[in-house]
Amino acid sequence: MPEPSLRGRAEWFIVGVFALGAMAFTAAFFVRPIDDPAGVLALVTLTALSERLGVKLYFDGRVSISFVGAVMAAVCFGAPAAALVAAAIALTGGYLFADRSTRKLAFNFGQQNMAAFAAAMAIAGVAATGIEQNPLALVAEGAIAGLVIFAVTTTAVAGVVSITTSRNFFATHRADFAWLLPHYVALGLVAGALSAVYGQLGVAGLVALTIPLLLSRYSIKQVVDKTRDNVLRLEKSNQQLRSAYIEIRDMSEELRDAYTGTLESLVAALDMRDQETRGHSNRVANHSVELARLLGLNDEEELTMIYRGALMHDVGKIGVPDAILRKPGPLTDDEWLFMRKHPTMGYRILAQVPYLRPAARVVLAHHERWDGDGYPRRLKGEAIPLGARIFALADTYDAIVSDRPYRDGKSPDEALKEILRCAGSQFDPKVVEAFEAVFPGWRDEKDGHGASPLYLPAWRRRNDAPGRATG
Repeated sequence: MPEPSLRGRAEWFIVGVFALGAMAFTAAFFVRPIDDPAGVLALVTLTALSERLGVKLYFDGRVSISFVGAVMAAVCFGAPAAALVAAAIALTGGYLFADRSTRKLAFNFGQQNMAAFAAAMAIAGVAATGIEQNPLALVAEGAIAGLVIFAVTTTAVAGVVSITTSRNFFATHRADFAWLLPHYVALGLVAGALSAVYGQLGVAGLVALTIPLLLSRYSIKQVVDKTRDNVLRLEKSNQQLRSAYIEIRDMSEELRDAYTGTLESLVAALDMRDQETRGHSNRVANHSVELARLLGLNDEEELTMIYRGALMHDVGKIGVPDAILRKPGPLTDDEWLFMRKHPTMGYRILAQVPYLRPAARVVLAHHERWDGDGYPRRLKGEAIPLGARIFALADTYDAIVSDRPYRDGKSPDEALKEILRCAGSQFDPKVVEAFEAVFPGWRDEKDGHGASPLYLPAWRRRNDAPGRATG
């Protein structure tokens, strides 16, 4: 048989609580008669009034001092009065002046009457021990009644909450209700003290002491209303900030998209100028990011910097004359000297754009060597930025396996052999280790080329990111 739904179980739980409460309400009038109808009527009226004047909180809840009346009924008048007070609290606070929910009325009636009956029976048990009913004893009885009501009501409420939310009952009670225990005990002591006053002064004394409590409701309401207004204002401001953040984030992503599109268009233009390396920059950029991830670089900003640096590594060739850049034969020493200025020229171009300055450092160092024999600054070892060390290997691999007008590209295995030979001299050994790990995938790429659209870098595509990449 299938397990009933959460709502179905909650409904049965509410029915059970109502049934037990109804039984308690009925049994209360068989326990003892009402000895002081005027006092009971006054207490029921004052309790209903205090519940009606409860202060609404800024969330779905309200506070009142009606609990004091429930404790006083158990201490002063016994089970019948406690039952009437419980019914008044359920009707006044949870139905007549609220949302008129029959489910809520049934549940509140049940749990209030169970708690009131249990408290009255506990006080009757204490009285049966023969303890003298002096003011101190009444205060203690008030605390006992408060504890009993706390135990019954919080158990019932925690029960329905745990059912409807599928949370553990004990965890729910501990997290949501245990902190209320001191408040119940304190109000129980107050109710016991009022019971002692009632015993000495009667209804007049009860009304006289209750009026200041009801009047204090005005001050409490002012504080709570002010707090609620402030909280609602803060929530509205927070919502506005969240909306502004989303708009700024979307605009930032659009700007990054525009930046990336501009860079990739520039690279496409460079590739058209230098026909022999068409697609080279894009392939190397994607391979560089793959190596960076394997080396433990997962920060998106750092990966973006490496991608941009690798993509724009040859931007400095804008300043190289076509006579040198497209020369079909070997370059002279002077021509090589000029060609080797392109990392510095590329750095100067990119460093003028704030968001490209980190990538510009990769461009400046992309021809440095691990052993210090590179250019333009002859950096050595870890003095070379990691992004440039990664790029140098990816660049060399692509150059070896790609066709050129003056030679055919070599096989991936030959490229692997050459790169392993240069580990520790031209290349960072750790980067070479990462290359060995990714090499099987690179070797399977068609014609040695990674098929990857310009507007979707490889690391974004593997993460199934929607839309165009922002890198």
